[in-house]
Amino acid sequence: MEYQLRTLIALASTVVALWLAAGPVAHADNPPRFPPEHEEVLSGGAHALLFKHDREPARAAEASPADVERDDAPRLALNVRMNSAQCVRNSIPCIPLGGLGRSETTLAATNDGERIVAAWNNADGLLRPPFNDVLPGAHGVTAYAFSVDGGRTWTDRGAPPAFRAGADTIISASDPWLDRGGKDRSTFYFANLAINDEGEAPALGQLSATGDGDVVPRGVSVHRGHFRDESFVWEDGHLIEPPHPGDLYDKDAIAMAKDDSGAGYVTISNFLTLCGRPAFGFGQVEVWRTHDSGNTWNGPAIAAPDLTFNTANPSDPSCGNGGVLQTSSVPAIGPAGEVYVVWQRGPTLTVGAASPDANIAVARSLNGGVSFDAPVTVSAINSIRQDPPVGFNKTRINDHPRIAVATSGRNRGRVYVTFASAVAPVPPQGQPRFEACPPDVRLTRFLLCVPQSVISSQVFVSHSDDQGRTWSAPIPLAGPVPPSGLKRWWPVVSVEQGGAVDVIYYESQEKAIGTTCDVHMAPLFIDLVHEIGPAVSLVDTFRVRSRDGGLTFDPPTRLTTATSNWCTTRSDISANFGDYIGSAAVDHGVLASWTDGRAGVPDAFFAPGRVEEGD
Repeated sequence: MEYQLRTLIALASTVVALWLAAGPVAHADNPPRFPPEHEEVLSGGAHALLFKHDREPARAAEASPADVERDDAPRLALNVRMNSAQCVRNSIPCIPLGGLGRSETTLAATNDGERIVAAWNNADGLLRPPFNDVLPGAHGVTAYAFSVDGGRTWTDRGAPPAFRAGADTIISASDPWLDRGGKDRSTFYFANLAINDEGEAPALGQLSATGDGDVVPRGVSVHRGHFRDESFVWEDGHLIEPPHPGDLYDKDAIAMAKDDSGAGYVTISNFLTLCGRPAFGFGQVEVWRTHDSGNTWNGPAIAAPDLTFNTANPSDPSCGNGGVLQTSSVPAIGPAGEVYVVWQRGPTLTVGAASPDANIAVARSLNGGVSFDAPVTVSAINSIRQDPPVGFNKTRINDHPRIAVATSGRNRGRVYVTFASAVAPVPPQGQPRFEACPPDVRLTRFLLCVPQSVISSQVFVSHSDDQGRTWSAPIPLAGPVPPSGLKRWWPVVSVEQGGAVDVIYYESQEKAIGTTCDVHMAPLFIDLVHEIGPAVSLVDTFRVRSRDGGLTFDPPTRLTTATSNWCTTRSDISANFGDYIGSAAVDHGVLASWTDGRAGVPDAFFAPGRVEEGD
């Protein structure tokens, strides 16, 4: 989904001047529904809630020429598309108003890996009420599927069912996250950003998007469900709301205990009402807790207070003009019930600049999530925020760390954190490096161009043996990367029963293959900004495994059986490949999910990473 551009005076002047030179362009008459100065802090999912028109009509997808053989790592044999088929050139016709895109994947499974639930953001949801009334079917902008045969076949069920919260009907909106737990150890939990399917919440009136219906962010929804024979059923839903009017929840994640305690935790970034303006903060990491398998949710506890640079006077024009971004939080539960939360702390965003650095931070709770100790820095990083793959259709990308805890084996209690870091600082930029396109391009298509960034990035793991107080020096998960042309990012860590550590991550070869990469950047509803250059993004998903507690890792194994060229993958939403990928540890292995572009559209894919016992 979508990150809009952070509005700064210098860039706005440039855009307006170029825009006027090219002739008039229609624009919405409604006032902004979110502080324009802070739009860049939102995840793609939250942005879609507030700016529903940020997509463009679908066209026939071009088949990806990216099945470029890469012989630097072995491939696994099984890849399965989990979602129903989308429109593909010379096959299923495209819907005229859009709907291409299945991204931001998550999954959870039984211990044996046979019964699996997966989910993703679903662009089709923007063609149903309350956004539009083009398609039939359940309302919601996430979808789920299930498998009862270890992932060999999948049933795509579309959006989870709506549920009532007071007088309102609640539907899922984005940022799907799954886990399994509960007192019976077999309940599946599905967290999403939530919106009203109908009506209007006056307290959030400034944040509602109006059109065919009122789209009002409501917080986070949590569905509960079970497998029944050869099918799967969602049984109920619960709503977790921000504690104060005007606050906005974003980037949810959920972790459930597997020890029949019924404990579970949902983490979010809360963009607080500050300076007299709703959702004007830079992200406060909050945690909600349950100790009765999700019958009730209590909180929030604050794991990391908001770091907005504030002033005492809301009428001061500089109030809230800068701060430290805090987002992409993820919880994990230790063997003694301890709670850990990891998140991206940084970069520092100010008017006209963004720092190239950030930290990966962790906070812990030893009292069941009632309160959290002060955050601890796991590692400083060179943020990849302004160094996305060249085929990514946003100018920014989340650093998104992940966390897991060994609950058995000789390293029981060891906490693992994985993250990415650019090999060198990406130059600070308050805005992307926009420039006027060449005249022949500008006069026929769009106005502004974004040069490609091909600075390489590496993925790392660090661990703690003292409940998160101190952390080991990070070690790379794969071989060295060159200064440019090879990006690894979004590493997802899981720990198997017995203690083996698995990490899934993306890798992109950012190189020239004789074609031009031309990516329509956000906002998609108008052909204004493109990224153009000679490099393409040839993307695969990899897995590494450690048998010694994360000290060393086996050589990477490629999970994808075909390489995707993100530059030729057609999507109707931003981010075209979401904000994260997913994995779940099972007996003797890991299950992986990711967004794949081999068919020319972003699909949700699955692969098992099973090993024989004793390997």
